[in-house]
Amino acid sequence: MKQTSSRPADPGQADTQPVSTDATPDLPSDTARHWFVRVAGNRQVWLSLAGVILAVVAWQLIWMSHHVPEYMLPSPSDVAHNWIDLWRAGVIWHHTKATLTEAFLGFAVALVVGVGLGYPIARSELMDELLAPYLAASQAMPVIAFAPLLVVWFGIGLLPKVIICALIVFFPILINTIVGFREVDPQLIKAARGLGAHELRVFWHVELPLALRTLLGGIRMATTLAVAGAVVGEFVAADAGLGYLMNLGRTEYRAPIVFSAALTMAFVGIAGYVAVMILEHLLIRWE
Repeated sequence: MKQTSSRPADPGQADTQPVSTDATPDLPSDTARHWFVRVAGNRQVWLSLAGVILAVVAWQLIWMSHHVPEYMLPSPSDVAHNWIDLWRAGVIWHHTKATLTEAFLGFAVALVVGVGLGYPIARSELMDELLAPYLAASQAMPVIAFAPLLVVWFGIGLLPKVIICALIVFFPILINTIVGFREVDPQLIKAARGLGAHELRVFWHVELPLALRTLLGGIRMATTLAVAGAVVGEFVAADAGLGYLMNLGRTEYRAPIVFSAALTMAFVGIAGYVAVMILEHLLIRWE
């Protein structure tokens, strides 16, 4: 029996085969949809939601036991009703907007300074030896100790709260920047330079992509700390913000207001954390 070969008789026949155009690159919307599908099927997400539900149930049971005075621990339903009333009155959004402004500006300053200092420290032993003692000393004293001085110097406006927020957020970004760039294989950098790439191209195409996951890990942590830093500044001196709202509820012994502001602050921090996770998934698709 004569066997037929599956190979084309003409050597150039393979080159003239029509190319299918069905395979299209993933669009950003498809990538985001794929990420959300993965999140929906993630066991950790459902365990976290179950933990939140159990915490609310335990909170309700403790309130029903009447072992804790109501002015110290309101019921979940009272907090929910209070939050809805404050939202309808525009109070929650007004104070959340103030806190978000302070957190964003403080985060931006810390990101620029942290990455701007972290890269030369990671690449230069001289810079590391020169700046390390000062960086360690800056973290030895609590930032809250500087807060009264900042208020005296700059008043109770936006600037002191941005500085406090930046001081709190700065160190995690700095450390992750240093660690991320130091983990880049020096042989890859030498190979890129040997191929004629200049320093900017080496940084953009070799160092930054390889250090990006570690750097984004620090940014993810910094987003939650930025909100906390803004609230710390508002505790010292402010006329708006979630920290100011918590202080107002504390001085008036209105626990539902304190809980409403605290839960809003937690939600904002979680939203920022998740946003950086999505950004990380979109940027690091080559791994």
